[in-house]
Amino acid sequence: MISSTPKGVASPKKKIVISSGDPGGCGPFITLKAIENLGQSNLEFFVVGDQKIFQKLPIYKKVKNRINLIDLNTPGIERIKAGQSSRLSGKASLSYLNKALELIDQKKINRLVTAPSSKEAVKLVLKKFCGHTEYLADYFKADNFAMMMVSAELKVVMATRHINLKAVSSSLKGKDIYNLLSLTYRFLQNQFKIKCPRIVFCAVNPHAGVNTFIGNEEKKILQARKKFKKLTLGPYPADTIFTKEKLKHYDCVICAYHDQAMIPFKLLSFHTGVNVTLGLPIVRTSPAHGVAYDIVAKGKQPFHSSMLEAIKLASKLSR
Repeated sequence: MISSTPKGVASPKKKIVISSGDPGGCGPFITLKAIENLGQSNLEFFVVGDQKIFQKLPIYKKVKNRINLIDLNTPGIERIKAGQSSRLSGKASLSYLNKALELIDQKKINRLVTAPSSKEAVKLVLKKFCGHTEYLADYFKADNFAMMMVSAELKVVMATRHINLKAVSSSLKGKDIYNLLSLTYRFLQNQFKIKCPRIVFCAVNPHAGVNTFIGNEEKKILQARKKFKKLTLGPYPADTIFTKEKLKHYDCVICAYHDQAMIPFKLLSFHTGVNVTLGLPIVRTSPAHGVAYDIVAKGKQPFHSSMLEAIKLASKLSR
């Protein structure tokens, strides 16, 4: 590809909006720490949060000149207690996210990184909130969207996300599985430049219970695969897919439900994993962990490596 930037002229910086997450959690710290440790100079950051929260962190003085801080000056934010969930922390983190989306619209920015928010805290002000993924899909009116977890070790996608385990079986529809497969396949081709992605499905039931007394979920997966026509694999027993030897043969694993994906993913990639939302008109990434109230409450520094990887991946992906 021939660059459109004239020779000798620096390429324009890639703009990234970061919502700093729950002010009582790890979000403010890992945001600043990740930026401090990022060697790239071709990025411009718009960080949405509260200056009163950032000023409590010694690292803020080191990086404040490297960011455009969008200070919401939330009333009463100085009352936030580190490591505790509250209505105020939920209201603030939701406000940060909404302001980040406003910036994306106003400044035509196409990269968003979200620091962790507490679903329980946000639910105190928005009862229907069930996570960033669903909230963003609703905001952008995306019908076909998905949650992909990415690391150097593996990529996993969830067919269902934040629902009760007892609802998984009835939620798996052939049409939805087909749409998810199509979305995942295109994303792997377009964003990760994998010409012919090797996608494998985890079975829902023990021993991939096709044609057994266990259930019909695997049949739905097989029907969707047949309709899709391109080479895909499975459903295979989930208890053997995630071995190091097996993962060499797959580019992405589609799991039936949240913990089927997240348990092996976090075992293999807890400190470096990234959450990516598929199906949005923008790039959205986040660290693969939560608000870490327990660590923050003890005055300890949470690790920032997952947030760092989230920013790096956001900078590499395109709309």
